[in-house]
Amino acid sequence: MGRRGKKLFESYKRRGEWAELLFMTVASGLGFNVAKPWGESPRYDVIVEQEARFLRVQVKSTEMWLGTCYLCQLYAFGQAPYTAKEIDYYAIYVMPADVWYIFPVKTLTGKRTIAVTPHLKGHKYERYMENWWLLTRHHSRRGARTVLPPEAPPGLPREAPPGVPQNDPQSSSAERLRERILKRIANRNR
Repeated sequence: MGRRGKKLFESYKRRGEWAELLFMTVASGLGFNVAKPWGESPRYDVIVEQEARFLRVQVKSTEMWLGTCYLCQLYAFGQAPYTAKEIDYYAIYVMPADVWYIFPVKTLTGKRTIAVTPHLKGHKYERYMENWWLLTRHHSRRGARTVLPPEAPPGLPREAPPGVPQNDPQSSSAERLRERILKRIANRNR
């Protein structure tokens, strides 16, 4: 197992905090209201709200490259897996590829880790890559199957190839902010 490039954070905790802030920045830029729960008691990291619908999101990040895929651990050893009673979605950030995956929790139920391949066209989880639209769907009932529309609502990209900025000015603002933050982190470690 390895990591592409230089390690940017001193600990997984620091990287996780940074990923949560990045998620909140991007989600806010896409028009969601975001909130962070007080303390570490809830199993979710962030709440997103749009049109009076509140969703609990567990944010994960990875930079672990296995040679063919990135591996993301969904919960720590000794910890109970997340359930649909605790969270609604996972937001997984693949740092080297600068790609977000938005997964309904039920999609990953029973998994300890997930391997993603954002560099491969047509990969298993491609439908969840940069699919922020999932956070806007109406939940007629918890656990209902998601049917993806042929096109996403305006301003919310359904899918975006890795490294290709969206035409949405809010998306490119979030991209510029992310680049500045990564550059500062990299300079701090020199």
